[in-house]
Amino acid sequence: MRGFSIVAFRGLSGAILIPALLLAACSDRSKTSDAEDAPLPGVVVEAVTSKDVTDQTDFVGRTEASQRVDIRARVDGTLLKRPFEEGQEVKKGAVLFEIDPAEFEANLLSAEAQRAKAQASYNENERNLERYTTLVEKDSPAVSESQFDITKSKAEQSKAEVSSGQAEVERAKLDLSYATITSPIAGRTGISGVDVGNLIGPDSGVLVTVLELDPIDVIFSVGERDYLDYAEARKAGNAKSFTPQIRLANNRLYEFPGEVDVVDNKVDPATGTINVRIKFPNPDRMLVPGQYVSVLLARTTPEKRIVIPQSAVQENQAGPFVLIVDGEGRVEARPIKTGNRIETGVVVLDGLQEGETLVVEGIQKVRPGAEVSVSYRTQAEKPEMIDQEPSPETESGAPDPTPDPEPQADPEPEPAPQGTP
Repeated sequence: MRGFSIVAFRGLSGAILIPALLLAACSDRSKTSDAEDAPLPGVVVEAVTSKDVTDQTDFVGRTEASQRVDIRARVDGTLLKRPFEEGQEVKKGAVLFEIDPAEFEANLLSAEAQRAKAQASYNENERNLERYTTLVEKDSPAVSESQFDITKSKAEQSKAEVSSGQAEVERAKLDLSYATITSPIAGRTGISGVDVGNLIGPDSGVLVTVLELDPIDVIFSVGERDYLDYAEARKAGNAKSFTPQIRLANNRLYEFPGEVDVVDNKVDPATGTINVRIKFPNPDRMLVPGQYVSVLLARTTPEKRIVIPQSAVQENQAGPFVLIVDGEGRVEARPIKTGNRIETGVVVLDGLQEGETLVVEGIQKVRPGAEVSVSYRTQAEKPEMIDQEPSPETESGAPDPTPDPEPQADPEPEPAPQGTP
């Protein structure tokens, strides 16, 4: 009975399994047929081309004033006037601050009086010395040697007092001149740190800062290796000629080119870089110190380089790559080496050749090895349109405008007369 149950069970399971296998086979054939009938994924492509490109290297730079002067008070006093307007241009020698000069004028008068007193004493002692000298030369007993020495010493002391008095006069004049504070350069003033009526002096700090903004300096750093490579190329006469430009924070290119002013004489040991200073014209005062800009060192002579849309470039762990379509209509992943960005494109230094078919749209729909249907972004980008051979029908290579005659159909045979065998 047990054996019969097992045999019956096996027979039953076989009867169930065979239809299931038949259904699975039909389903697989149906899926295969559906896959074969499904349309190929479509992508938009363009032919890889080259264009004239000016090589450039980017650095991060910072703007600085070509001259900067922090105006400070050199004497103590009450601020009477501040004749300049904050944030405006001033000329060299323009008056910025006026301190109350009364105390300094009084000091000058006192110093001049002390000098006059010392001069009078000197004149008297000098006359006495002349008389004593005459008596000594005549061997007069009226003058002893000690009296002559004392008279000579007084004359020398009074002469020194005159010199000291003159120095005090000059000092008083200098303090009086410090009461009027002027700008040593032409430039733009900043926000003043003091107001009229305040007591100011050397301890008051910076009263105002004057900056010369035209031209303006841009400071950036280059690596020690780049500097050495450039220095060696310049020594060998192979150094490339560059035109310095800057890109502003709003991503616009500054209209005026710059000129390298000076390369620093030391390398920063903390960063391994050396500073370079470039001067740029700034007639409209658009640039102000403290701005961060992109310094572009562009080669003067352009070169032919392959340029592709930035949107066609993808990135993985191995680096940037693009998708191309080979001659069999299949997608291939191609690693590339990219260079500088040019507007919406990027320079390809290695990995692509002119004429190859680059996938620019529909990248997410395909994978390497897949067969695709392509459409060119513009009709002129089709390879047959790019590399079209001249037509042999004309000497100039242009197609013959005369259309080929249409092939004539064979004449139908005439029907045979009735009764003819």
